[in-house]
Amino acid sequence: MENQIEEKIVEALENVEPWQRVPTSVDGAFLVKTPEKGGNKTIMVEINPLNERRTPMKRRGLFLRQSVELEKFLEVLENESIGELLKAVDDMSAKSVAKTPDGIKTLEI
Repeated sequence: MENQIEEKIVEALENVEPWQRVPTSVDGAFLVKTPEKGGNKTIMVEINPLNERRTPMKRRGLFLRQSVELEKFLEVLENESIGELLKAVDDMSAKSVAKTPDGIKTLEI
């Protein structure tokens, strides 16, 4: 099965320009061929959920090159404090947050 997926990836990216998105059967998941560097071809998966018009929500999504990257992002995203933080940011959307003169400090959440 893994070889079949690899063959499909190679075929899908054969005539694609660098940084061009190739949609997959998973909504919000795209393949992206990056420019060759030193003769090495690299491929990334872009995660960019679709909006109600079925187009990517953001100009650029989250680019992942290895499965371990996904695991680490999921660890952060699954932390319930992230949801609380985003709700607070939503509530403050019209307000601005002042930076400290000595730089940005870590926010305890």
